[in-house]
Amino acid sequence: MTQVSDGILQKIEQDRQRRRLDHLVHGKTAIPFEAYLDLFRSWFAFFSRSPLLGKYLSFLEVNLSRANLSRLSPKDLLGYQVLGACGSAAIFGFLSGSVELVLISFGAGLALPVVWLGDKAQKRERELLRELPNALEVFALCSEAGLSLEQSMEQYLKNAKPGALRDEVAKIVDQTRSGSSRKKAFVSVTEKLNLTDFSLFTTSVIQAERFGTGIAKTLQQLSLTIRDKQSQRAEKAVQEMPVKLLFPLIFCIMPVTFLIIFGPVLLQFLGPR
Repeated sequence: MTQVSDGILQKIEQDRQRRRLDHLVHGKTAIPFEAYLDLFRSWFAFFSRSPLLGKYLSFLEVNLSRANLSRLSPKDLLGYQVLGACGSAAIFGFLSGSVELVLISFGAGLALPVVWLGDKAQKRERELLRELPNALEVFALCSEAGLSLEQSMEQYLKNAKPGALRDEVAKIVDQTRSGSSRKKAFVSVTEKLNLTDFSLFTTSVIQAERFGTGIAKTLQQLSLTIRDKQSQRAEKAVQEMPVKLLFPLIFCIMPVTFLIIFGPVLLQFLGPR
């Protein structure tokens, strides 16, 4: 019995040393519940050939790319979904004993990681689009000073604050340094982002390179165009705000208001005389 326990402890220590070595060599970030994810990956191999599951994993992969969560794989996120669904169902089932509440908590635990991922991706995209016009102006100024577009991007990386756009520009610069063409680098990043404004940036750069037009004026005009589009989107969001507030106003605020105002009157009428 002692030999068996010693062997188990030795395997655990070896696995821990391996993880530390991977972290030091590859710079991997620790993932919560990583031991559970390793177990889930081995168990998931039995169900990985399902076409429906393959489409769902592709959907998760697209959203992980949008959120720039390269340390997570679609299987990892699916593992968190299973863990959240089973954990919440077990907790609420133990506390309440209600089958309906167990089903509701199971669905909520299954959907929560996907909702979190979508929210993170949208926040990153909004940050990227907000910083894009400023970056285009910097590229245009550097190009007017005689620098190439790649050198303009390098100057931007030296002075820009850490953020979503800085990460994407760094990817383009890294690809061009490694020998990739400018067009291929831009198209690669644009396909992962799938944002209209960034696609306009890529198209403008490719067209300017193809026809030999001045990149500075093109980027300056594109910056003004994107700012106008952002102003229009902001005005549209402000105009849609009353419609979006209508549902919580009718079903959440007004019933409470009527209850506070007319509740004492109803109690007087319904009370003992």
